[in-house]
Amino acid sequence: MICLFRRPALTLMAGSFLAMAGLADLPLTDNQAFAQSFSEMAKPEVPAEVNNYPLDEAFLTKMEAAQAELNTIDMSGQSNDEAGTGDHSPKALAARIEKQPKVMDVLKKHGLTAQDYIYGYFALVSSVSAVEAEDEEQIVDELQGINPAHIAFGKQYLDRIHKLMGE
Repeated sequence: MICLFRRPALTLMAGSFLAMAGLADLPLTDNQAFAQSFSEMAKPEVPAEVNNYPLDEAFLTKMEAAQAELNTIDMSGQSNDEAGTGDHSPKALAARIEKQPKVMDVLKKHGLTAQDYIYGYFALVSSVSAVEAEDEEQIVDELQGINPAHIAFGKQYLDRIHKLMGE
């Protein structure tokens, strides 16, 4: 079973909007290196491509369907492209997905691009992180830059987003 993103819990780190250390089974890159790089890249703001990504129920439904199918495909023989630049930005991760035909076939089938998958996923993560951290005084300042529409979306679809993330 393959899950491009599955995390046991959403956590926030000081100086970044989220910690991606809980990622598991990401076929694109080494999880720990990715988590560290994404956390460093995200200081102190959510990347604009992520923060401006339009979240709506239709997108969430596409992501759920695509992820369910991705969980059933055999990814053996597909390269993780670790010999690349070491760039773990959302743009670079989307480029790596584009080089994975099995993943791209699933995404296309569900009307998603690699950019949709990566930027949208991180937008969902930031929305849930913000919702869950709203009452945590020590973190509030870090969340002020998150798109208010994403926070509202996260509140409305919190359970579905958690399920999508494997929580």
